[in-house]
Amino acid sequence: MAIYSFDMLPNRKTPAGTNKNGAASAFLSTAICCCFLLLISCSANASQHADAGYVRLRSWMRDNGGRVSDRFGVVEKDGIRGIQAFSNIEEGSELLFCPWHLVIGSSSLQDQMKSGDGMCSVVNEMAKEIRLGADSLWYPYLDHIGGQRLPADFNSEALLELQELLTSQDATRHLRWFDQRCDGELDVTAKQSLVAFISRASEVGMIPIYDLFNHHNGKRNAKLTLTEDGVQLLVVGDGISSGDEIYLSYGLKTASTMYRDYGFVEEWPTAWNFQTVDGNNFAFLQFPNDVVAINPSADLLRAVWQSNTSLDEYLSLATAHTESLSSVDLETFVAAVENEHFPTTVEGDEITLAVLLEQEGGESANDSSDNISDRISAIIYRMAHKKALASAKFYCNTILSKRMTMGPQEL
Repeated sequence: MAIYSFDMLPNRKTPAGTNKNGAASAFLSTAICCCFLLLISCSANASQHADAGYVRLRSWMRDNGGRVSDRFGVVEKDGIRGIQAFSNIEEGSELLFCPWHLVIGSSSLQDQMKSGDGMCSVVNEMAKEIRLGADSLWYPYLDHIGGQRLPADFNSEALLELQELLTSQDATRHLRWFDQRCDGELDVTAKQSLVAFISRASEVGMIPIYDLFNHHNGKRNAKLTLTEDGVQLLVVGDGISSGDEIYLSYGLKTASTMYRDYGFVEEWPTAWNFQTVDGNNFAFLQFPNDVVAINPSADLLRAVWQSNTSLDEYLSLATAHTESLSSVDLETFVAAVENEHFPTTVEGDEITLAVLLEQEGGESANDSSDNISDRISAIIYRMAHKKALASAKFYCNTILSKRMTMGPQEL
C-alpha cells in the first residue's frame, strides 16, 4: 500500500520543521457542519465588540500607510467571526495593502521571513511587543488578536478525549520546537505569541487584518500578492457578490493538521488520513453530498487546491476519481476502515458531549471551564473523524454494490 506524501503549496507557515507548505504524509475528509468549525479558534466575542476592535485596527492600518477597502467588514454568524463583502467586488480588486514596516517578520521583498531561526525571531519579537502593551506600534493589532486555545494548551484529560487521533507528542510539537530552537523562555506571553504565530502567520510573517480572513479551499476568493512596497490581498476567481464571505486558503492539509494548528476542521474539502496497525496509510477527501475521493492522486489534490471552480465540478472530479479505482482498491480501503477501533461509539460520544455542554453552561470562566471546553472540542473532533470513516466506507460499498449488479458491458 502506497504511503501518501504530497507537497501542498500553502500560504501559511508553521514551525517544528513541517512547513505548512509541507509534505502531508498519509494524506487525507468529511463536510463538517458549522458547529465543528467552532472547535477552538473560530470562537469570537460579541459582534459589536469585534466590530469596534476592527474599526480601530482598520484606522491604525490606514494611519500607518496601509490601505483597507470599505467594501468588506467583520461579521459574526452562528458564532463564527469572518469577513463579509458589503458590495459586489470585482476580480483583481485590492482588499488590503499592508506596507512592509507593519509586517512582523519581513522588512522587504528581498528580506522575507525564513524558516527556523527566522520564525523564532518573529515569535520572540511579537512577544516583546505584547509585553510593551499600549506602547507598542502594533498594539491595536496585537490587542485585537485575543487569546485562543489549540491542542497544545490541552491538559492530559482533554488529550485523552482525542483517542490517539492526535497524540500528546504531536499536539505539543510546536512547544517543543520553540524550546529546542528558539532563544527564550516560553512564559505565558511567549506562548501566547507562539500560538498566534502558529494559527495566523502567512509565509512572510504576521500581517495585520489579513489574518482575520477565514480559510476555505473550496470557496477561496482572495489571494496574497507580494510587491516591492508591501503585501496585497486581491480578489481572485469570478469576483465576490455582496453578502458573500471572503476566504483565503491556508493550503491543503490533513484534518488533524488543521485541528492542531488552527483549532478547527475544514468544512470541505476535508482531508482525512489514518494509519492501520500494520503501518499502511490511507487517505480520502470528503465533499458535500457524501461524495468521497478515496486515495486521492497528486493530480487530483493539485486540481482541488489550485482551481477556483463550482461545487458541482469538485463533486464531478471526486466522483470520477473514486469510480476509476479498482474494486480491489475499494475493498482494501473498506477493510482498513473496518479494522479501525475506538474506545467509544459516536452515539456514546454524543451522550458525553451533551453532559459536558450542560456543565460548560454552568461554569464560570476559570481553569475548569477551559478544560471542559477543550474536552468538548476534542470530542467533536473525534466524532467528525468517525463519521468521516463511516461515510467513506458507505461510499465505497455503494460503488462496489453497483458494480456487482451491472453487467461487464455496463461498467
